[in-house]
Amino acid sequence: MKKIVLTAIAVLAMSVCFAQEGSAVRVPSGYQGFISQGNSFRMAHDWKSSICVSTTHGFYFNGNTYVGIGISLEGNSDMFVLPIYTALKYNFSYSNKITPTIQLRLGSYTGNGTGAYGDLAFGLRFGSSRDFAINVMAAASLFSNYTEDYYGYYLSDEPEIKKINPSSIGIRIGIEW
Repeated sequence: MKKIVLTAIAVLAMSVCFAQEGSAVRVPSGYQGFISQGNSFRMAHDWKSSICVSTTHGFYFNGNTYVGIGISLEGNSDMFVLPIYTALKYNFSYSNKITPTIQLRLGSYTGNGTGAYGDLAFGLRFGSSRDFAINVMAAASLFSNYTEDYYGYYLSDEPEIKKINPSSIGIRIGIEW
């Protein structure tokens, strides 16, 4: 939790630096790449945390709408998933240094299981006059048809079978160039 707070403070400090620049915000156009890192908490199994790293590459069709494809890696000691997705992102205003943004990712995943993948994130985009921006987003990920069984030995010698569901909520911080 301390890492998340420190990262948020660093992002806010950088946004103050961006706000002091005299020139206007660069309007995104053409190719844009994203890389992000996040911590998420699974909604089942005692809110166990996992780490997620993703990269997305695509094009801005205007200053607001972005379409791309990407790959992500999410996991912890219990599970590992590798989503491959198509991303649709919308910036509500590209003329402000700080603007609300929303992103939808749809695809499939493989790893310990296979199935459909969906991710909805919303947050803020901190733009600059250069070809660079920082995104801070709250995200919710859904993994359907997760098939891995977890065998746990509790008070008896018989294993107890439980389904592990990596669906999660969390915070994602990333850069775009």
